[in-house]
Amino acid sequence: MRVLCPTGIGDSVWALMKVQAIRDKLDPGGPIDISLVGANSGIDSRALDFVKRFSFVHSVNMQPYSIQAYGPLVHPDGTYNYIEDGWYEFNKERYCALIPNATLEKGSRLEDWLPQYQIDWNIFKHFHISPTEKEFGDKLLYRIGPYCVFYPGPIHGNTIEGHNRGPIWRPEDWVSLGKRIHNELGLQIVLVGATYDYAYYERILGPALNGNGHYYTNLIGQTNLGQLWSVTSNSKFVASYQAGVGIISTYLGTPTMIWWRPQGNSISQYSYLSFSNEMASAWVPPAILEKGTHLPLYYGKDSVNSILGEIRSRGWA
Repeated sequence: MRVLCPTGIGDSVWALMKVQAIRDKLDPGGPIDISLVGANSGIDSRALDFVKRFSFVHSVNMQPYSIQAYGPLVHPDGTYNYIEDGWYEFNKERYCALIPNATLEKGSRLEDWLPQYQIDWNIFKHFHISPTEKEFGDKLLYRIGPYCVFYPGPIHGNTIEGHNRGPIWRPEDWVSLGKRIHNELGLQIVLVGATYDYAYYERILGPALNGNGHYYTNLIGQTNLGQLWSVTSNSKFVASYQAGVGIISTYLGTPTMIWWRPQGNSISQYSYLSFSNEMASAWVPPAILEKGTHLPLYYGKDSVNSILGEIRSRGWA
């Protein structure tokens, strides 16, 4: 069965939660061939590496097809105008389009997307991280001692177009949070991200540290995905810009807080784009919600003080 789904690590994993059940009903015993909508950019290439790590995926590639429905880019409520789930033909090939984002952006639970198909919250038992990649995280823990992970995100999303455009959460806030975590909780700070995330650190966050980053270890642009989640899995907790880094660390069981832009405050400066506040947790397994290892944060609402209070009350460090 050929499956077409949104690109991006977070977006694609939500489709993978039901893809086996859908295959078992529509093409019993057939291979699962995933096509991500994209253009082989740096971001998209990491999504390819991510999807191919699941043993139930037969193949994965990138296709320049659109999942945008005819008409405006977004609906009046601020959510994207996607095509409907179902069968489509592109370039004489038949694809089953799976777009859970349409449900999640409106605040409905992932279970409510195509509810006739069983959701598998345990797909990460099929996710491959090599022994060498796991060793990368183990060596880091041995070298620097207990730590937490910060994923500050890309420069674009922290400045002009994205969840933190403006910005609302400033580099000085990251610096203050890191300082208090180090001084009050005794943790080192590890920075992670892809090569395209490095510009935010180089131009904005690094200068804000003003030479006082001796308790920071900067791994931005220095890990593949297996090494990345080996590092997050050994951390006390993760603080993440809204992206695949924090979504997957949540699924892997690491206590994780993820920033979201509040509903009504547009993610885009060009058109009104806004998701339901409930989306922040609508993709999280009930068991993880009950355990308390998932914490949604909202720009403009949560502060350094409130975050430290949550870390303590939840026993994360």
